[in-house]
Amino acid sequence: MSQKSGARKTRKQKIKVEKNSKTRVKKLDDSVFKQYRSLSPFELKTKLIALAKQDGKPILNAGRGNPNFYNSFIREVFSKLQQDLVLKGEQKYPAINIWPQENEFNYTKLLKDCIKSWKKPYRKFMESYIEYLIKKTKTINEYSVNFILHDFVLSTIGAFYPSPPRIQPHLGIAAREFLYNLVTANGKLKFVNNLRIDDFDCFPTEGAAAAILYIFNTFKENFLLRRNAKIALITPIFSPYLELPDDPLLSHLKIIRLKGNPEKNYSLDDSEMDKLKDKGIKALFMVNPANPSAYSLSKQNINYIANIVNTSRKDLIILEDNVYAPFTDEYNSFIIKCPYNTIEVYSLSKYFGTTGWRLGVCLLSKKNIFNSMIQKLPDKDKKLLNKRYHIASLKPETITFIDRLVLDSRQIAEGHVAGLSTPQQVLMGLFFYYQIYNGKYENNNYNKNIKKILSNRLELFYDQINTEPVIAPTGTNYYNLLDIPEIAKNIYGEEAQNYLLKNYEYVEFLFHLASQYQTVLLPGAGFGSVDWKVRICFANLDEDSYRKIGINVKKAIGDMVRGHKGFLYV
Repeated sequence: MSQKSGARKTRKQKIKVEKNSKTRVKKLDDSVFKQYRSLSPFELKTKLIALAKQDGKPILNAGRGNPNFYNSFIREVFSKLQQDLVLKGEQKYPAINIWPQENEFNYTKLLKDCIKSWKKPYRKFMESYIEYLIKKTKTINEYSVNFILHDFVLSTIGAFYPSPPRIQPHLGIAAREFLYNLVTANGKLKFVNNLRIDDFDCFPTEGAAAAILYIFNTFKENFLLRRNAKIALITPIFSPYLELPDDPLLSHLKIIRLKGNPEKNYSLDDSEMDKLKDKGIKALFMVNPANPSAYSLSKQNINYIANIVNTSRKDLIILEDNVYAPFTDEYNSFIIKCPYNTIEVYSLSKYFGTTGWRLGVCLLSKKNIFNSMIQKLPDKDKKLLNKRYHIASLKPETITFIDRLVLDSRQIAEGHVAGLSTPQQVLMGLFFYYQIYNGKYENNNYNKNIKKILSNRLELFYDQINTEPVIAPTGTNYYNLLDIPEIAKNIYGEEAQNYLLKNYEYVEFLFHLASQYQTVLLPGAGFGSVDWKVRICFANLDEDSYRKIGINVKKAIGDMVRGHKGFLYV
């Protein structure tokens, strides 16, 4: 798809501003502006929502990132499965059922009997998933088929602890394939050294946020990120990551920003990437594709940084949050070029609409630099770590990084009861297989329909503001960073743009938009972008709401530039 930007047409005549756009704009004192400028965008959102609600009118909150779409098919499958399997246990007393042991029952037969009366779409899917688990189990040859299906059944009803604590064996099969397909564009890209699906480990967590906190904690506890260590963040980025140094757990870190270039779909210039040659920078972290700039990094960026990592910075830790990867036509991942240095963190929250379920997972090569870095620590550090993990193993020095991650998630002492709840793991596996199944048999209609929903909303919004959206294969259309002065220029002309910048601050625009037009957007500055860029989310409202938001943005800008002498008012 070609890239388009700028105004849809040149306006040489004086612009008429609608009568209902004569609303007075309230100015903020400098002291008030400074206070709000320092707030997290999510704290500022609370103030904006309060302003939008003050007249009791319905509000349009496009500041939230929670999607209003969700995958209903898998939820139905999961509900049917839980309900039917609960009844398969042998009832001894009212409300008390007993499950037979693994070797006392044929779990293939049990599952097929369970779903035989289901309606065709659900039955067909579950039959396919069962056969998938059977086939993969036989290929891997690590567990028996009955063991895997027994694990699946008992995990569904949630009657036993997660075992092993890191991941249920049945989920490991689907999780690795889903994530492998995600980062390799369904196998079209090749890993360094031709790594296979089974060369990776997964650890499911309570959403991506939990995974990231667990990972940073284990980095800290294992002396991989020491006090005052510098970590590089690619910006713009989800604002909580900019606030890491303010978190008591992570206050020992110093942030170095690698700033994406808005003229290049927020890819990095060479000068920014060259900062990683500084050996004082111990880790690189990013949301890729980004929130809020909504693009995957370019292949050129991945290759450039990979060259640095694979030559002079083989010790660089890379942590990549790829929650928005399924929304792009082209996702470029670091794990392809730097598989031993990279941890991928994925959340199902956005693509499958599961924010309330808290489903996340991290992917890590079994061979990785983290294990090597721990083995190379000074003896005094190794002794401390052996003491830390001694209750978990007779040979604590042999515990791998990912197993330390699991143990640390429960402060070691409770490591034996670590792990995501088993019903959550079953649901996660069903979602993962749905994407595998959907892509194989139905030409990935789910993916196409999700992208269509976002694209339609984006186009309706931009139609109202005389501006073309930038369309690129690396874009997600989940968020956009709106350049308000540029939109002012496209609608009302260059002099109006200059008037806006000279007389107002971006917070005044956000306050006015909220108080007068009941519309909430978030400041891009809070995400590491620049003043006057504001974030809009296209995932959480219906199509007509985005048409109205476009109109309201146009009116709010009109109110702010109406004092310009080149305007004609009616």
